[in-house]
Amino acid sequence: MANALKVTDLCKTYITNKRQNNVLKNVTFSIEKGEMVAIMGPSGSGKSTLLYSVSGMDRPTAGEVMLDNKVITDMNEKELANVRLEKMGFVFQQCNMLKNLSIMDNIILPAYELSKGKKERLEINERCNELMRKLGISDIADNDITEVSGGQLQRACICRSLINNPKVIFADEPTGALNRDSSDEVMKEFNKLNNEGKTIMLVTHDMKVAAKCSRILYIVDGNIKGELNLGNLTVKSKEKDETVIKDMHETVKDRQRRVNNWLSEMGW
Repeated sequence: MANALKVTDLCKTYITNKRQNNVLKNVTFSIEKGEMVAIMGPSGSGKSTLLYSVSGMDRPTAGEVMLDNKVITDMNEKELANVRLEKMGFVFQQCNMLKNLSIMDNIILPAYELSKGKKERLEINERCNELMRKLGISDIADNDITEVSGGQLQRACICRSLINNPKVIFADEPTGALNRDSSDEVMKEFNKLNNEGKTIMLVTHDMKVAAKCSRILYIVDGNIKGELNLGNLTVKSKEKDETVIKDMHETVKDRQRRVNNWLSEMGW
């Protein structure tokens, strides 16, 4: 299968008070199209720095990142901004939505940035309505961001991340501010997207979240120390067979046990 992302010898160094801090040290890995890969590791290990450096939100000190067979680390700021807008989607722990806009207006804003006329904007509105329908939030389209639950708001952020049909979705602790029920809701949506072929790279400290990913990379002191392959988790969106639902839950629990044992070996 082709690579969606290929990272080679990625380094990130900060200079603070004349002292050099090597946050990432020759990190090399790849993510295939259709994978959902979790980045885990202890606090301060470089998880978020890795995600920001790979996605072009921060400039690495050295190394190469290829997205869809194009080297993005060689691009200038304008080119990088266009790649982030057109080929990447982002979901963060805090949603960073504009308070003066409705849920729907927040979702369509990145697509309007690329639109060239009224016809395209009508198509964007239709796509937004379809995304909100798929994620079960059509009824909050006109609400302010303060009038919805945390789980609904994060699903709106997922819609926003998808509005330009990106090649890769980057998520930094997407369930970190949610309770367990809302976290499960959001991860179910990520799994549905992954089942549809979307490539996702997410940072998490939550073992239960990581257990629902295809693969886990464990980073310590700026180096990848381990890798666990789990395979894609299939989620049935409209399953009514209670036996199948039970079997799926048991599969998740089996994955969680595997992840828990592996993390213990890694020193988690």
